[in-house]
Amino acid sequence: MKLSTLFKQNSIRLATLACLTTSSMSAQAIVMNWDYSVNSTFTSATFSSGTSGTSVGANQISWGTSTGSGQSSLTLGNNPANGNIDTFFGATPPNAAPFRGFSTSIIHANNPITGSTLTSALLNSTLVLDPTNPNNPALAPQNINFTIGFAETSNSGTCAVASSPTPCNDIFVLTGGLLNSSFSYDDGTGLSQYFVNIFPVISNTLGVLPANVCAAAGQNAGCVGFTTPENQATTLQFGFTVSTRPLTVPEPGTLALAGLGLLGLAGLRSRRNRK
Repeated sequence: MKLSTLFKQNSIRLATLACLTTSSMSAQAIVMNWDYSVNSTFTSATFSSGTSGTSVGANQISWGTSTGSGQSSLTLGNNPANGNIDTFFGATPPNAAPFRGFSTSIIHANNPITGSTLTSALLNSTLVLDPTNPNNPALAPQNINFTIGFAETSNSGTCAVASSPTPCNDIFVLTGGLLNSSFSYDDGTGLSQYFVNIFPVISNTLGVLPANVCAAAGQNAGCVGFTTPENQATTLQFGFTVSTRPLTVPEPGTLALAGLGLLGLAGLRSRRNRK
């Protein structure tokens, strides 16, 4: 065999080995599975006319004088939320359960009341992501604050929500949220980037509200939220994904995200254990 031929064959083998080694290292740098926990609490609230007849607790805010059905309230459900989630490798929001975790839900009990009404609330969420495959140190807990805008509408007259019956739907606005919030994690073989998305599990619950509805809630046009019928309890359940690519969604407003514990992860770093 000619020396040049042997050299060419060895070069091909070395190149192939280098490619496989690089691919193997890249695969090792991706966390395939995470344990997660999200724990949320209400930390403060403001009301339209003093605090008489109001209550602000870690898991519930209540307000108003009942006219027979009880006070109105916001209550945290599925809290704390714990589970396990796989890393998603696609670019569209996944429907498969292994790729979708559940975060804290918010339940609005909308009852006819008089007196003080809720105008805003502050929600604090703590998120922990803990890699399980490979089994590596957890990311540091992240404490994030989110502001909720709220409008208790009139029980008579013209409703801001055009489709609302009388009494009028109340208006709930989420003033923070972001698709494809990113963080990086080094499992010891290299730094990999991930993207976190939060979205309502119940479709069509959350979306961009009409400008007049935003105005009625004291918010700018394009605000994101939902409206709640009188004498009903409306639940807003959130899910989230961890992906290796930014997710592509057709209408960011309809998936616009409340961020219950995940917004603000940009630039996050975690160091591997050093033994």
